[in-house]
Amino acid sequence: MVEKQGLILVNTGNGKGKTTAALGLAMRAWGQGLKVLVVQFIKGNWKYGELEAAKRMGPDFVIRQMGEGFVRGCTESERHSHEQAAAEALQAATTELA
Repeated sequence: MVEKQGLILVNTGNGKGKTTAALGLAMRAWGQGLKVLVVQFIKGNWKYGELEAAKRMGPDFVIRQMGEGFVRGCTESERHSHEQAAAEALQAATTELA
């Protein structure tokens, strides 16, 4: 029996388009019958339309929003809190993918 291998994609950069690109690829994979996990590291707990859409797609399409929100313009102590939240998000994603 051939074991299926997963694929991890990382979208980074300034400006817009990262979420749109990631969700487009994720929907293509889901449409082919694959399980999908999207981890957003700096979205915080805001409600986005894509979260509601993902819930309707069922248990094989999951979006996890982690972190504390956007980092730009934060104080040094806030930055430390963001870094800690990002480390926790990475650990949670690693655990979920194991």
